[in-house]
Amino acid sequence: MVCLAMSVMLGLLIMKSSVAQSVSRFPDHPVRFVLGYPPGGGVDITTRLLAKGLSDLWGQNVLVENKTGASAQIAAEAVVKASPDGHTLLVSDDGAIVSVPFFLERMTFSPVRDLAPVGLVGGFTYVMVASSDSGIRSVADLVAQARARPGVLEYSTNGIGGVHHLSWERFQRQAGIRLNHIPYKGAAAALQDVMAGRVALSFGALSSALPFMRDGRLVPIAVGSAERSPHMPEIPTIDEAGFKGMEVVTWIGVFAPRATPPGLVERISADLARVTRGRAYGEAMYGQRNEVRTSTPAELSERIRVEVERTGAQVKTLGLQVGEKS
Repeated sequence: MVCLAMSVMLGLLIMKSSVAQSVSRFPDHPVRFVLGYPPGGGVDITTRLLAKGLSDLWGQNVLVENKTGASAQIAAEAVVKASPDGHTLLVSDDGAIVSVPFFLERMTFSPVRDLAPVGLVGGFTYVMVASSDSGIRSVADLVAQARARPGVLEYSTNGIGGVHHLSWERFQRQAGIRLNHIPYKGAAAALQDVMAGRVALSFGALSSALPFMRDGRLVPIAVGSAERSPHMPEIPTIDEAGFKGMEVVTWIGVFAPRATPPGLVERISADLARVTRGRAYGEAMYGQRNEVRTSTPAELSERIRVEVERTGAQVKTLGLQVGEKS
């Protein structure tokens, strides 16, 4: 019995020493950031800025892999199944973690249960935009057209169940209108079809939409932040347009496979904070009209818990169902 206890203790000590060594050596080969959206959107822009900062800090290549599909759940599942050694990490917006799982049937994993929050790295404000030939120049125009033609006006999103989708559902409920949802595999594609006039409306991140608003291909209607954006102060907020308390913003976080050792998660989180609090990252993010955010793993975990609870209540209130396609 004594020998067995000593063997168990020795095994635990060896395991603890092995984990400590892996943390101290991290990263010992290139790190891969996986995200569920194509190039050009707000999450992609943030991921590439973060990869540059961490590559400089770690002295290792940090590769970015755009793995699209299933409202970013294909990317999430790839990280869930990856080796828990910190070398494969998910960069995701809140929609893919918090709200999308409410809308997908037959999921074989749970982003909340099977991923370990590492930390926040950024966020951005969405702006409500219309195609230039839609005749829509304000929120009032949008509501008037929608009431005149219920279910005809189409809006594009970056996927079912994400921030775009839920925000439009909330907006329709408050406005008493009915629009038609056209989901895409990413925000860039969703905006492209608005610019082409094939879809009337969308939400776009300031980082990706602003150039097209400036050249007239997109018409800004309202910003989703609580206050007007310093990048376009002439555009009212959705709240100012009459929809009190409505914000359309998102956060971006980094996640590891759930079995990743807590010490390694903390180590990566500390390195994320070193980069995100640095001047170079802050200036680059501001230049892209994105916001810098930081957090500990525990803070991000608590944020997700609260938002999952709140989103579940919203989905129920809005009358949306699992497997919803509209």
